[in-house]
Amino acid sequence: MSDAPGILQDIRTIREIEASLEEAESFINRVKSNKVRLSLTDGVYTVSREEMSKIAELITTLERSGKALDTAVTYLRDLMAYDEVSQMFSRRYVFHLIEKELHRARRYDSNFSIIAFEIDVPEGTILGTSDVDLLISEAARTTRKFIRDSDSPGRTGERSFIVLLPETDAKGAHILANRIRQAVDKEYELSVGKVHMSVSGGIIDSQDPAVSDMAGLLYVMDQKLAEARVKGPNYIVK
Repeated sequence: MSDAPGILQDIRTIREIEASLEEAESFINRVKSNKVRLSLTDGVYTVSREEMSKIAELITTLERSGKALDTAVTYLRDLMAYDEVSQMFSRRYVFHLIEKELHRARRYDSNFSIIAFEIDVPEGTILGTSDVDLLISEAARTTRKFIRDSDSPGRTGERSFIVLLPETDAKGAHILANRIRQAVDKEYELSVGKVHMSVSGGIIDSQDPAVSDMAGLLYVMDQKLAEARVKGPNYIVK
């Protein structure tokens, strides 16, 4: 269990962003230092052969620099979209996807569900940030084994994550949640020794009248997670 690959990928991505931005900045500086001088003769602007060479050179590099900027923006979006520990979508991005799914469900009268999970360890277990990260990465890795390409998993808190399930009713979501719950439920080797991890959570159904907008959905999610905490580990609130 290691989050090193994710961190290394982020480092490579940041370096690629820097390289792309440096190339674009270089082009801008060339434009500034190679101002084209126009001559006005009898009310008509003309450009000397030397100045035309400058224009041709700048045009040649314009497309490459534009691609560099596009690449940098793409990489920045990737960093904003993913959580480096779980390799799931970030909280901001997965909530953006949920909001889009809400609009789609209202427009086309379609259905979707969300599974909200929190990881649980035995009461009194003290874990550092690195151990929590390891548990989250393992729970995320297990979750990815069970979900479809169309599903969207995202990390929403230090010990919580969700799975957005388009075109899935609450019954189907509950079956999937229990499969994930059973697969996660075991001991993991951490820096403090072996620790048993389980998950609890709840199912949010888009057909629920309370889930009419994002605020209502988040309220229902919080309520079901709170109920699951009371019920105890390994409990999924329908």
